[in-house]
Amino acid sequence: MTIDQKSLAEDAEDVEKEQETSPFIRTWPPSEEELDQLESDLRAGKHVAPIGQTTSHVEEWPDWLQQQWIASQRRRAWRIEHPSTARTRLFSPSGVLMIAVVAVMILVTLGVGAALNNRNGSSPSTSTSSSTTGDTNDGMSGQQTTKANAPDATQQYGNQPAKYVVDKDGAKHFTLTAQQVMWQPVKGHKVLAWTLDGTVPGPMIQATAGDHIRVTIVNHLPEATTIHWHGLEVPTDNDGVPPVGMKPIQPGQSYTYDFTLQDQDAGTHWYHSHYDDLKQVGGGMYGAFIIAPRPGSPQYQPMMQAERADVDQTMFIGMLGGYYVINGKSFPDTPPLVVKHGQTVHLRMIGADASMIHPMHLHGHSFQVVASDGHLLPAPYTKDTLSVAPGETYDVTFYAWAAPGSIYPLHCHILSHLMNPGQSGSEMGGLVELLEYQK
Repeated sequence: MTIDQKSLAEDAEDVEKEQETSPFIRTWPPSEEELDQLESDLRAGKHVAPIGQTTSHVEEWPDWLQQQWIASQRRRAWRIEHPSTARTRLFSPSGVLMIAVVAVMILVTLGVGAALNNRNGSSPSTSTSSSTTGDTNDGMSGQQTTKANAPDATQQYGNQPAKYVVDKDGAKHFTLTAQQVMWQPVKGHKVLAWTLDGTVPGPMIQATAGDHIRVTIVNHLPEATTIHWHGLEVPTDNDGVPPVGMKPIQPGQSYTYDFTLQDQDAGTHWYHSHYDDLKQVGGGMYGAFIIAPRPGSPQYQPMMQAERADVDQTMFIGMLGGYYVINGKSFPDTPPLVVKHGQTVHLRMIGADASMIHPMHLHGHSFQVVASDGHLLPAPYTKDTLSVAPGETYDVTFYAWAAPGSIYPLHCHILSHLMNPGQSGSEMGGLVELLEYQK
């Protein structure tokens, strides 16, 4: 016999002797009587060894653990005497819970399917509603984009200069009407737009630092609204963020914002709704607020030098009813940027998208980024692709060096943003504007 075999034989003899002399019960599983005795001893404060354990190990167990062990053995014994069947498993608490979970999942699946069918206009009720209310599908998001009684837009393009009157105290007083219209990102395709004065973008407010400004908003929308003056340092009751400083402007009501522009406000800024923002801003409710520097102010000479240009264009970059749009239009309906050889061009890029960044790339040219969020940069930098995030504004300038008749695209470099609803990958749409040189 080897040493290992001898050792194993001795261990077996020791276990057998321990079992013969051990006072503890060795049956498995323990009977009800044995468990009752163990529980009784535990209540009496005795350190009783659970079945098959040695005293040295059990004495280290706390009473609560021993009680838990006894309870588990009772459950084990009951299961042995009452083996489960498919019926008992089905009507057990866990089985009933599982049935309920499966039923809820089925209902949710059916509900999502019905919602998708409705969004795609496949149900008869949707078709009937569309014919009676003028609702149409936007072609990309699948959402209903029109509403009953929304008139067609009377103007083709936004960004037109806002008109004003001068009040007796010298304030420039603008009046803008919030209203829904049917807007065409591309000819023949209408979407519901939330607008100011019926255009996307709304009118361009132009002023000079130091001006006293009043803007009256008349709400003809079917819900409340407010206007936020993005980037301007104005009192909280003019900032347009309910319930901070003001209450929302209810349908049929009007509100007049009243503030004075400061020297530090000079630059490219914008205004937009700040109520039900995803719907209203995403629906086109925004416009430019361009503030010239006050002559004699610290901003005047640097800004005039940096932004001096022969051609000036403001570009809102975003989405509208499933279309990617520049100033409310998708290519090929985006008006071209027309320049002459030798001119300097100033572009004001504004991120009006509610959720996406758009890296704007200009073919054949590099441009200088001279200002960000309305403030001049201490050191301009050169780019040909500039990512415009929601809410940001950038001022860029470039030299029109190319020959007369040249054409270059300016577009978003997320290439899926260069398609209109229903187009294939071989067609071009969306965030594209052409830089055209006059012949």
